[in-house]
Amino acid sequence: MIPILGKMQPSADLILANRAYMDHEAPFGGENRTPVGKSGLLAAVRPVIGSWDGRTGTTWVGAGRGRYDRQWTDARGFEIIPTAQGDLRHRRLFFDEGTWQAHYAAVANSFFWPLLHLVREPLPDHTAYYPAPEVPSPRDWAAYANVNERFAMAALEEAPAPRTCWIHDYQLALVPALLRACAFEGRVGFFLHTTFPDLRVAERYLDVSGRDALRQFVAGILGADLIGLQSPGDVERFKAAAVELCGAELVSGSVRVGGRRVRIDAYPVGIDVEEILEVARDTPRPARLAGIAAGLPLVVGLERSDYTKGIPERLNAVARAYREGERFAYMGIAAPTRASVAAYDRLEGAIETAAAGASAAAAAASLPFVHACEVIDWAEVVALQREADVMFTSSLADGMNLVPLQTAVAQSLRPPARRAVIISGRDAGVASAFAGFEADGLVAVDPLDPDQMVRTLREALAGRPGRVTDRLIDAVRLHDARAWATQFLADLEQTC
Repeated sequence: MIPILGKMQPSADLILANRAYMDHEAPFGGENRTPVGKSGLLAAVRPVIGSWDGRTGTTWVGAGRGRYDRQWTDARGFEIIPTAQGDLRHRRLFFDEGTWQAHYAAVANSFFWPLLHLVREPLPDHTAYYPAPEVPSPRDWAAYANVNERFAMAALEEAPAPRTCWIHDYQLALVPALLRACAFEGRVGFFLHTTFPDLRVAERYLDVSGRDALRQFVAGILGADLIGLQSPGDVERFKAAAVELCGAELVSGSVRVGGRRVRIDAYPVGIDVEEILEVARDTPRPARLAGIAAGLPLVVGLERSDYTKGIPERLNAVARAYREGERFAYMGIAAPTRASVAAYDRLEGAIETAAAGASAAAAAASLPFVHACEVIDWAEVVALQREADVMFTSSLADGMNLVPLQTAVAQSLRPPARRAVIISGRDAGVASAFAGFEADGLVAVDPLDPDQMVRTLREALAGRPGRVTDRLIDAVRLHDARAWATQFLADLEQTC
């Protein structure tokens, strides 16, 4: 389901997110101010930031993790950040390293991140690299709870109380219930940017302590007035967990728990279309493509180097396609991520093995193959999306995966007959939100089915079942980041 854009154009009063709006990596007073990041969260929320006038506007509360953050803030962590939407009132919460690593690395990213992506298959059983969720120790869980309590207290310290508080993602799942327990006066919205798991699959990896941690996670989110998830499937799985773990009662479009009715709905995230278009128009062909794709279709893979992204499966499909006689150039860029989380070492080994196999297959066929693990400039990312003849994403599971949407918009600068085919993992939110657009250039594939992966790549190289059309581009434009955020906030303001 794609939400319908409402008539209201509300702005966010208070945003709570693990991620700050920006991290200061340059000293205060210098000429160089750290640029704002390009994460999906920032791009999605940015359109509903209201300019701060000294009394009203948007306040963003995030963790202070930048090297020079304390130099830029007052004693309570506040600062004013200029943005394209006007001034943003920003507060940073600072944590000692032990607390932060327990909250972020041990609980959020070693337990919840792998757990939340178990939407269909027991992925640790199907791959050699996907980690089983690590049930947190009591000490680590206490740190996770402490960080959530600090964020909740920051919201409660706002005076006058904001009309709405919008809490983002799995790192802060306990905050809604904490605000409810403290009689927070405003409406509380929570949006989960990841998928939500199938309880039957997730329970394979949970002992009594792990199941209780998931119960507390769901109960915390149920403290909100409005809960947003990426897809109808996520909504149904969350409702099932709320019933089984928290004793919730299903009612139309919502659940009833603790005498309260909580609305739950799907709000697929969109992108900033105009920003993508501007970068795509202004950025030349990347130098790294010089000569490698001459006369050959260009297959591109772009994502974070994460075990949810199906990178080894894609590289294995590329290798097999080379061996079976397909002729194309491959350019893959995987940005390193979460260096402090041990499970990623196993993933890197799997990627290196698969990349070596694909490289050997390409060399045997005298065809270009590049796979790099590095962070590249945003402009180059968009330029690669524009230049691709096949954009090959293959997430095992993904909240949305914005790369296919960005690619569709970047491809609008090319003649229709020369546009790409975009491949998406079937359990990425984008495959659900844009189901029915297969002939318009967005095709879903099961990354765990090697035959289907190679067959889909072969068809895409031939432009089948269809290249990116204006219909797909128009749909991405209509359901952009502004539409997503506006719809959520409008529904939150109408929620009793």
